[in-house]
Amino acid sequence: MHVQLKGPWDRLQAFASQVGNTPLIEIATPQGAARIFAKCEWDNPTGSIKDRAAYAMLVELLQRTPAQDWHKLHILEYSGGNLGLSLAAMCRDLQIRLTLVLSSGVSKRIVNKLEELGAEVILVDKERGFWGVMEHAMELSERNSAYSFLYQHTNEANITAHRLHTGSEIVHQLPVDRIDAWVASVGTGGTLMGVYDTLVESFPHAQLHLVIPAELPYGSPNPPNGLRKYNGSGGLGNGRKQLFVQREEEKLSRQWPISFPETLREMKRLYEETGIRIGTSAAANLLVARQVADELGPHATVVTVFPDAGTPEEWEDVYRDSQR
Repeated sequence: MHVQLKGPWDRLQAFASQVGNTPLIEIATPQGAARIFAKCEWDNPTGSIKDRAAYAMLVELLQRTPAQDWHKLHILEYSGGNLGLSLAAMCRDLQIRLTLVLSSGVSKRIVNKLEELGAEVILVDKERGFWGVMEHAMELSERNSAYSFLYQHTNEANITAHRLHTGSEIVHQLPVDRIDAWVASVGTGGTLMGVYDTLVESFPHAQLHLVIPAELPYGSPNPPNGLRKYNGSGGLGNGRKQLFVQREEEKLSRQWPISFPETLREMKRLYEETGIRIGTSAAANLLVARQVADELGPHATVVTVFPDAGTPEEWEDVYRDSQR
């Protein structure tokens, strides 16, 4: 996503030059299983895949706003943490106001970092689940027309960034000439569906595997809850479904529920075996990728994504869990 920016856009140049072109690495699998390749997103500017969506959505907003009016913008968005850090870093450089809605379950470290970057942070009771966070942001947007609400779950710049960049990078980086399965968490659906849309152009028979939080699966009729879930898992509750996934739901090969404790154990396993640190969402993806690789066999290729390397809080949970 290296873009040459001119004029007032220069303030985004440093960030833009570092987004994307992240490594694609192979993860060892047992004899008889498919090969697994993982797109490692911690090399982005603030350390996660959310830099891609944040940058794309912000640029789309700025492109339809005269540069002389940028200082009047007041961006509103909700976040689980990573997207907020991305937006806060860019809005600080652009001197644009930013209000972020987060769960009260987000770590104090992240809240402090966001506030250090100049963002206004509004916390919503964690028992309302992530939908409660989204809902509060939507209510704020409806009450105040001065906000520029990005709404990542419906913002087409989100999924387009992954079609044009993340997916294309994987196709060009892959050292083999086949992809039999793409495995990714639901999240907003932007990464999952955007990358898949690009992969099937070159590999039309590739399967689409959806990773979901066991504590609140995709489309679950149960109400939102405050249970710990792997980071960026995207459970909404009350039958709600992410738009980017719902409109192409017929493409799903299978849904795989993964619990938060399972991801902690997978983080620990991979680190002990390889020295690679991944977050809970990456661990969820890897758990499913390994199962799919076992099913597809030695001549197949499975591709997944590691959205980040894990937060200090997640690694504290890993060590705490291992001592039980």
